[in-house]
Amino acid sequence: MQIAAGLARSVGITDIEARTSSRAAQTYLEKGIQGEVPLPDGIVLDLDLGYESGYELLRFWHSTPALSQIPMIVWTLLGEEQREICRLFKVTVFASKWEGTTALKDALTRLEQSAL
Repeated sequence: MQIAAGLARSVGITDIEARTSSRAAQTYLEKGIQGEVPLPDGIVLDLDLGYESGYELLRFWHSTPALSQIPMIVWTLLGEEQREICRLFKVTVFASKWEGTTALKDALTRLEQSAL
């Protein structure tokens, strides 16, 4: 989470909301749908949160029309099976952590420039 937030700041994204669990992130997004907090301009998700899975948040994002238009960047250690799942769920960008931070930084730069 700290690395992704730092990369976002490095490309000029300053308004960052970070959650360490998919349930906390889903709760925040639900509040956004209800107008209690602003919806994000983009979402960065790790599918492997260690003690919990990001898949539930991915499903929630994909199945919620108010959210599915928000660019989703999945940045995870996981591999080809997860890349295929992201294709099926129409994730905007899949970036493997094995490739380093460059892919995430490039996606965040495009997001900041509204090219995603």
